[in-house]
Amino acid sequence: MTDKSDNKKKRIGLFGGTLDPIHLGHLRAAEEVYEGMQLDEIWFMPASRPPHKAAKPLTPFAHRIEMVKLAVDGVEHFKAMDIEAKRQGPSYSVDTLEELKSAYGPDRSFFFILGSDAFLEIGTWKDYKRLPLLSELLVITRPPYSIKDLERGLFRAFPDFKEAVGVRGLFLSEHGGRIRLVEISRLDISSTDIRKRARTGLSVRFLVPEKVRRYMASNNLYVSIKGKRAEDPVSGTTTGISTVRKIFREIENNKGEDICILDMRGISPIADFFVIAQGRSTKHVQGMASKMRRALSRLKIRCRSVEGEDEGKWVLLDFDDIIVHLFYEPVRSFYDLEGLWSEAPRLSLAEEAEPALEEING
Repeated sequence: MTDKSDNKKKRIGLFGGTLDPIHLGHLRAAEEVYEGMQLDEIWFMPASRPPHKAAKPLTPFAHRIEMVKLAVDGVEHFKAMDIEAKRQGPSYSVDTLEELKSAYGPDRSFFFILGSDAFLEIGTWKDYKRLPLLSELLVITRPPYSIKDLERGLFRAFPDFKEAVGVRGLFLSEHGGRIRLVEISRLDISSTDIRKRARTGLSVRFLVPEKVRRYMASNNLYVSIKGKRAEDPVSGTTTGISTVRKIFREIENNKGEDICILDMRGISPIADFFVIAQGRSTKHVQGMASKMRRALSRLKIRCRSVEGEDEGKWVLLDFDDIIVHLFYEPVRSFYDLEGLWSEAPRLSLAEEAEPALEEING
């Protein structure tokens, strides 16, 4: 996978991103890159303030770096680095690489590791064309993208690069830039899915290192603590049935299908109600989530956070005591939340059932 033209220097892989949380997919990918590229170390560097995710909630850096430390504990060639937290302002990769090259000089060769999804958005990054000049870019495959997808993305962003003769997956520019596409084992694990699982009460065991799982549980990460609740703008009472009705109607208005409402009160500390529905395609699910969030915002019903909207397979919307799960139809049966919470009563919002629901709400 690698040549040895610079084997006298210490070869350092740089693994960035939000790492929110770090998981076994990250660690396995790093191990395969370490081995295949004959690196000396891999430094895991959580981004402090990623510019591309500025509008999205992010777990505090102190928690994310601590989870990285726990994940790499005992692995001699993996290091947790808090470089990004020490610099003011957004975490731009080009600034990080310049700082590292300045700090370590010619004794280090750096290899900047990117996931497929990040690489395909690299054209929106600050001074992105300088990145392969500062460090060889190692682009790792990640579902659902293939090597062909990455090649097309590479030539769009870096049209002056050409594949090296006799070295599969290595692309060079005449100015000395280097980009390498690296095939790794396909472990379809994502931080987004882990956060949704934790928020829903699904197990994350064997998706993250056990020390990380325990840290998440002991610090209540990715799970809201019930206590302070938003006031219902209509009734002035705690968010409840009246808000569930509004959510139900918005899903119906956007042609959501097979709506199921689970009464989680007294069953789970996660939420009072789960509202589960499905769409006919990922675009339908994305549109439904976006339109519903805007409509409810006009009613002063605030969505605290959204997970999974970029892919549209499973979008989780957090409305304090009410969690909405919007699924692409084939994905819903895989997670089977109704089966997981089979003891939870199902509520019907058919018009004739509304008086009974008011009684339930007290």
